[in-house]
Amino acid sequence: MSTEFDNVPMSDASVIQHHSRSFSLAAKMLPRAIRADVVKLYAWCRWCDDAVDEAANSQKARECIKLLKKDVEKIYQGAAPEHAASLWLESVVTKYGIPQQWPLDLLKGMESDVNAEPIQTLEELIEYCYQVAGTVGLMMSKIMGADGGDALDCAKALGMAMQLTNIARDVDEDWRRGRRYIPKKWLFLIPKKDVSPTNEQVRRGVEELLILADEYYQCGYAGLMYLPNGCRMAIRLAGKIYQEIGHEIRRQDFCVMHQRVFVGKKDKLRLVLSCLKEEFAYRAGNFSRNAVNPAAQKGVRDSNDPKPKTITRLASRRSQEREITHLGYHGMAAVMFFVALLLLLVGLNPKGPNYSYLPWVYAACCGAFSAGCAVVARRINRNRTCRQLARPSQRSPPN
Repeated sequence: MSTEFDNVPMSDASVIQHHSRSFSLAAKMLPRAIRADVVKLYAWCRWCDDAVDEAANSQKARECIKLLKKDVEKIYQGAAPEHAASLWLESVVTKYGIPQQWPLDLLKGMESDVNAEPIQTLEELIEYCYQVAGTVGLMMSKIMGADGGDALDCAKALGMAMQLTNIARDVDEDWRRGRRYIPKKWLFLIPKKDVSPTNEQVRRGVEELLILADEYYQCGYAGLMYLPNGCRMAIRLAGKIYQEIGHEIRRQDFCVMHQRVFVGKKDKLRLVLSCLKEEFAYRAGNFSRNAVNPAAQKGVRDSNDPKPKTITRLASRRSQEREITHLGYHGMAAVMFFVALLLLLVGLNPKGPNYSYLPWVYAACCGAFSAGCAVVARRINRNRTCRQLARPSQRSPPN
């Protein structure tokens, strides 16, 4: 067994910070109630992936995966796992009731990486993407309480979309490791294993991968409605950042060989603001639908609901009041944030030396006010999210 595989970091958070800045950024936006569990799940998945990628040879990689499979079986049998990294998975599956088949399918996909058999058909590609990424989407959805059939299908699709983007970006790196994930029919010419292909030879394959990924992204985003408010923004951002990698590959004319495409900080900031806008629009629209719902206004209860009409009416009214308050603070935080940015720009280009310090003072005041509003909005949303997570069976998509 490799030393790197056995040397597990003390903190699961250090794994996500070291390996993925995009997921680390999105994870910070998750509700505190589930953030640590999501980080633990990512840390375990990442560690399993490293068991294959960083093993000294294929035999060592198979030994690592074999041990991890035994640990999964032990966890579901109620026994203590052998490997320290498996403790991350144990705490999550025990708490949320994650089916055993999902982590086993993920390990099966990583085992196929060890065999390094080139993918020949689209069906094989889809199956592989489900195993190594769709399963992660399923487990994430379970943690967030969106465990209905449609919600799980969308979560699986979003995970597979991200994996397709990964494959398109990492063609060069994978090829040097002896792996080929692009189906044979999409390759103009298949070079020898010891010869890297040119951008032109993989161009069509990369283009087809991104087209397929966009279809899965669309399906994945359709499932955001099933997530509680605190989780939806983080998952939307993670998906948008990965999809932006595909857009950047297109802008670079599908040149993925000998260079790694990434999303810059400015683009990430733009995506954060875009996701905030979409989240605000979604919540405003959702509030409007609830506001015009006669059943919600009159307190009409379902035949299976034992609560009196008065309690139902008061609960609905309080929920709408919290939504209005949350949106109001969110809106003020966003407005003052942009005002602070504008004042900073003015401060960088003062019209005269006599008042050059004033824009900085105003910007600091607006920034502090924006931060305060954001904190209040986050606290309000945290209480609403905890209620939603406590009642997962009551969340359903609007008709």
